[in-house]
Amino acid sequence: MDPYVAGCDWDAEPIAQLNKGNDLEVQLVYSYSCNAVWARATLNPAYTGNESLYVELWSTPTGGGAQWAHGTTKYLTRDLPQAHTLMGDWQGTNKACWNKVGARWDPAPLHYEGAGGSMPRTTGDCTAWQ
Repeated sequence: MDPYVAGCDWDAEPIAQLNKGNDLEVQLVYSYSCNAVWARATLNPAYTGNESLYVELWSTPTGGGAQWAHGTTKYLTRDLPQAHTLMGDWQGTNKACWNKVGARWDPAPLHYEGAGGSMPRTTGDCTAWQ
């Protein structure tokens, strides 16, 4: 569900944040009234890069289990400098990530799959799990 359509943005507070230099700010946001989290991102209007940036909310159950992405925001560009994902469950463990690889790609997974599954951190980053 969209946090702004649901009216969850009025009491939203960042609980974790990361920056990609001065170009991109990504926040993991929590709403007390909706008991929900989501990722929101803001691109600097002076951004000169031409790659598409993806923003995602990643979650995993508190008791453990597979992680999954909620509502990828694709193609965050100078023409679309602000975006947010769909809401996720606040009772899980969550993080907000950006990457320039593609949708559903986690730049900092809990475990890399297979040999050589790691990509350079310059392709994306995540807040700490909260």
